[in-house]
Amino acid sequence: MQGVMKFVKGWLVFSLLWGVFMWFVSWKAQDKPFAMVIVMSLYAGLIYQALMTMVARYKARRAQT
Repeated sequence: MQGVMKFVKGWLVFSLLWGVFMWFVSWKAQDKPFAMVIVMSLYAGLIYQALMTMVARYKARRAQT
């Protein structure tokens, strides 16, 4: 359960940071709807966290051998 909470925490933190960054850099000028911005940030955070989890598991398995 601790791994799941770590995954969710990382996902939400990255999503928040990515959403704020992209809002000021790009999305505000493009007049994106706020709901779409939230969904896009959550998807980006989910993909990023899944990739980071895969990398961490790969490194852990290599360290065992």
